[in-house]
Amino acid sequence: MDQIIIRGLRIMARHGYTKEERIMEQEFELDIILYCDLERAMETDLTESTVDCAQVIKVVTSTLKETSYQLIERAAKEIIDALFDTFPMVGGIELALKKMQSGILADFDSVGVQVTRARSER
Repeated sequence: MDQIIIRGLRIMARHGYTKEERIMEQEFELDIILYCDLERAMETDLTESTVDCAQVIKVVTSTLKETSYQLIERAAKEIIDALFDTFPMVGGIELALKKMQSGILADFDSVGVQVTRARSER
């Protein structure tokens, strides 16, 4: 299956286990792979034959900002659900959601989750 890929999307949001993490915005980084059939888009060169990446970013941003979750696992689920609901041609999604700062006292680049879902698994 064909893929539409968005890597390194950075969004400021409020998610975390501690109250402080849910009060102050923190940076999150996402890598998104959308699985869909792009044959028609390749043949026609028409924008309506594909998934609009700007719209994907808008859906992801609003979903990540509208509610504060303790767990990024839950935030990832909500993003995936919103993408499936908005883009019917998407048959599968790989989503890496990384938190760039954390209350964990250690030196690291990020902590995160990677979730892969097919539309049929919903």
